[in-house]
Amino acid sequence: MSAGSNAAAATFWRQLPRNRLALAGAGMLLFALGLAVFAPLLAPEDPRRALLATTYSIYAAPNAQHWLGTDDAGRDVLSNLIFGARVSLTVGFFASFISIAIGGSIGMAAGFAGGATDRALMRFTDVVLVIPDLPLAIVLVALTKPSLFNIILVIGLVGWTGTARLVRAQTLAVKERKFVHRARAVGASDLRLITRHIFPLVLPLLVVNTVLVISLAILEESALSFLGLSDPTTVSWGQMLNYAFSRGATSSGAWWALLAPGAGIVWVVLGCTLLGYGLEQALNPRVKSHHLMRPAAPQTSAMQSASPAPADALLEVRGLSVDFVAQQQPAVHAVQDVSFSLRPGEIMGLVGESGCGKTTLSLSLLRLLPAAGRITGGQVLYHGRNLLALPEAQLAAVRWKEIAIVFQGAMNALNPLLPVGRQIAEAVERHEPAATAAAVAQRVGALLEQVGIPAARGRQFAHQYSGGMRQRAMIAMALACNPKVIICDEPTTALDVIIQAQILELLNALRRQLGLAVIFVTHDLGVVAEICDTVLVMYGGVVAEYASVDTVFNQPQHPYTRALLAAFPDFSRRHNALVSIPGQPPRLHALPPGCRFAPRCSSAQALCHTQQPQLLRVGAEHYASCHLLQPMLPAGSPLPQPA
Repeated sequence: MSAGSNAAAATFWRQLPRNRLALAGAGMLLFALGLAVFAPLLAPEDPRRALLATTYSIYAAPNAQHWLGTDDAGRDVLSNLIFGARVSLTVGFFASFISIAIGGSIGMAAGFAGGATDRALMRFTDVVLVIPDLPLAIVLVALTKPSLFNIILVIGLVGWTGTARLVRAQTLAVKERKFVHRARAVGASDLRLITRHIFPLVLPLLVVNTVLVISLAILEESALSFLGLSDPTTVSWGQMLNYAFSRGATSSGAWWALLAPGAGIVWVVLGCTLLGYGLEQALNPRVKSHHLMRPAAPQTSAMQSASPAPADALLEVRGLSVDFVAQQQPAVHAVQDVSFSLRPGEIMGLVGESGCGKTTLSLSLLRLLPAAGRITGGQVLYHGRNLLALPEAQLAAVRWKEIAIVFQGAMNALNPLLPVGRQIAEAVERHEPAATAAAVAQRVGALLEQVGIPAARGRQFAHQYSGGMRQRAMIAMALACNPKVIICDEPTTALDVIIQAQILELLNALRRQLGLAVIFVTHDLGVVAEICDTVLVMYGGVVAEYASVDTVFNQPQHPYTRALLAAFPDFSRRHNALVSIPGQPPRLHALPPGCRFAPRCSSAQALCHTQQPQLLRVGAEHYASCHLLQPMLPAGSPLPQPA
């Protein structure tokens, strides 16, 4: 077990005794289990012993000799209650464990695998689900010898369908979380993704669902006992209720014969509920705390130094296209024929309105698209190797070791159940398996210090960090394996201007210090002007304009680029009016014919509404896609790198 896992386990066991809900629930369950285990010592009578009943002993009211009265056979209800806990708890817990194991395994396999596996497993689950549990259990028990083992097995086998559907839904949601994509990008195997990143977030749901399954198992055992399908030589709470209902306890006014077993069932179910909620709080520390509840650590700037950059391009993208597909619907063209290149030490700004394809383009470079995403064309060349053609095992060696990603929304990209330092260490361990635990811990501390976070804070969770610290931690994670290229997907979104300036300063310093090439996705043209060398403007999934930052800001050619600049406040020109772009960006599933910007363009001509423009060379190292510009770039030509 790793140091991070030991720290997480220690935190859980340290927090659990402080949780009142968990303590109350555990106490109630331990009390019921104690009654079951020590029943021969605690019960006033042995209900299995033959007893000659008299008229006065049947349904006798509670008295000094029988604290909870007697039943229809004159037996002590308290003794039946204590001995009945054995059978009811045995059936409830063991049957629920069988159901949880089967349903959890099927649900997680279906949700994680998706595709044909998901459809096959869910269709099988649906078939079993439409068969009522109780009639199916009656048939199965009737075909076998009524015994405690058979009842447990049958109830467990027929009660897993609800759990499977719940776990599948939770797995589908969790596997699309950005920290799972981040772990996959690091190179984590499917087994590691399930055990370390998905299952811990599904576990609280399983714990809470176990409560319902236990209660349902006890009730099903009661129903089977009522129909004479239980072992008549044993006593259970369900059998006590059935005997009381069927043998005149209600008409005789013997309320105690109903109250005692009912109270036992309610006691166990309530105890499981309280313990479940308590465990959820202890297993998921984000439920009850937030970084604002603790003082934030001071943030410092990283060291700065210069580093010469080679002239050749590290990364070259040629004609990359990405579609999103859905059943019985036309494909959505999210990215179409995008090309650019990136040199060592260069920062390229990727700008455009929301929905223009920036994040999709970034994820597609390392084939980290969601399940519905399909790369339909193009090449992603890194040192001459086409990453889109590599087998998954070879691509996993490139992810994070050569090209890393700072995902959008640091809080979502960090696993809330693992310490931040443990998540950084995961990347180092994956790509440097020979590294010792001490070396990994030293590396994690150095990375945190490099981005301005004290090394000791690595033992804390993401919710204990401020927004700026989480972004710094994501940058430290991206640097874990010394990559040559970092993709930053809106790393300053939702941060105040002071923290934003610190993050930008950190990125710029790391670029100069380490010679990093950076793809910086943003909406903020001010940030682009401050730190970027080149700019790629996207609109509706296509390239609108591509040039050096000076060219784009001083000589924009595409109407969309001009509109973006006009909508950006310029405090150096006091009398410039701030304008907005009319209309809305196009919906990718309903793209307009012709130029995608034509419906919002004041200079659009008839050709713009019928024919999509090609990428044009409008300057020495300046490209734009507009019918108003000439001459056209030859088809299939790779894009030179803007200066």
